[in-house]
Amino acid sequence: MHQERLYTEVWAQLILAGADRERISEFFVREFGIPARKIVRRMHLTIYHARRPMRGVEPTDEEAIVVCPANETRFMVMAPGGENPRPNIDPARRKVGIRIHRQSCAMAEVLAYRERLLKYETKWVHGFRPPSDHRKNAFGARHFQPHVALLRAGSGIQSDLTVIGERFRAEIGNLRFDRFQIEIVTKERKDVGGKG
Repeated sequence: MHQERLYTEVWAQLILAGADRERISEFFVREFGIPARKIVRRMHLTIYHARRPMRGVEPTDEEAIVVCPANETRFMVMAPGGENPRPNIDPARRKVGIRIHRQSCAMAEVLAYRERLLKYETKWVHGFRPPSDHRKNAFGARHFQPHVALLRAGSGIQSDLTVIGERFRAEIGNLRFDRFQIEIVTKERKDVGGKG
């Protein structure tokens, strides 16, 4: 028997400025012939994610000023181990984005926004998982690695992301994140139950 129940997720994100999103979209269409429909529309950097409600956290939408030079990013496939080329991971078929170096000049500000959520993460939130910190996540991917998805799965991008990254860093310049948002999302989940 299927039973529906509600669950809550908390997402905190820095949103890429619209002008920069447009420049990136034009870059992929012009230089690599990527269809516009395969380019992510709402490019953002996820600061924090929890699969539990968090007491004290409120929905937020505020101005932000976080600047990350494109030369402090590297391309990756959005899959486990996707930081490095692997024969079993085809960028043309998977979601592709950029990760921000730990040594980036933007990291101090990124972590300051993350800290705003970490202070609300109680044992009730993370349960038996190790709590989140500046390097680890209690939910999702184990390691916190700031990244921005740029291309949807099935974009057809070439397999050598190193070449793409070099051209991207040479042309794009700075990436500006101009909004900080916290979203609290409640969804219905269907679980397979026993007798009912």
